[in-house]
Amino acid sequence: MGELVLVRHGQASFGAADYDVLSPLGHQQAEWLGGYFQAHNLRFDRVLHGSLRRQRETAAGIARVLALPTAEVDARFDEFHYQVLEEAYLRETGANTSTHRGEFLERFPQVISAWEQDQVAGEETLAAFEARVADACAAALRPGQSTLAVTSGGVIGMVMRRVLGLSAVATAEVMLGIHNASVHRFSLEAGKLRLSLFNASPHLDPTERAHARTYV
Repeated sequence: MGELVLVRHGQASFGAADYDVLSPLGHQQAEWLGGYFQAHNLRFDRVLHGSLRRQRETAAGIARVLALPTAEVDARFDEFHYQVLEEAYLRETGANTSTHRGEFLERFPQVISAWEQDQVAGEETLAAFEARVADACAAALRPGQSTLAVTSGGVIGMVMRRVLGLSAVATAEVMLGIHNASVHRFSLEAGKLRLSLFNASPHLDPTERAHARTYV
């Protein structure tokens, strides 16, 4: 039985000139996670991350605390580009840009649903995104080994969609709830990928780290 542990990247630099850079808190989240893995004697046979800087920096932060195999880059674990999809959705529907989180929480599932139905076009179709994520997971899994892959919320949401048979709207709702530096564990058993842990962040449970459970 193989195991795949997916970790969402730490907090990126939302609102900055370059989002694809971990914030100081994002670096800390990664190191805390590495410390948790170390304290509980968790070991990985293989380490992967996507090609995005925030994913690479998160893997490096974990590795500063926990001895890991040399990380491999697999761009199939990269995030999809939501902004392109939302811009297409706004053009198609005439809706206004979200101005606060409440509007975003309502808009996001609508955009993902429209993407599934090919009502809006992005850099790839939802089916193509889902297929590349499935390919990435298949390549990452090895019998009898544990693989750690640092990725993004959209990728994790697609794995959840595949494992649980979620609709596009349900998948979007799952994506919205995935927090930074969270852990998601899957096992391959009898040829089927099974969920054993979702959205865990025990490294952020101490009261003094309550501020560090972030979503963007």
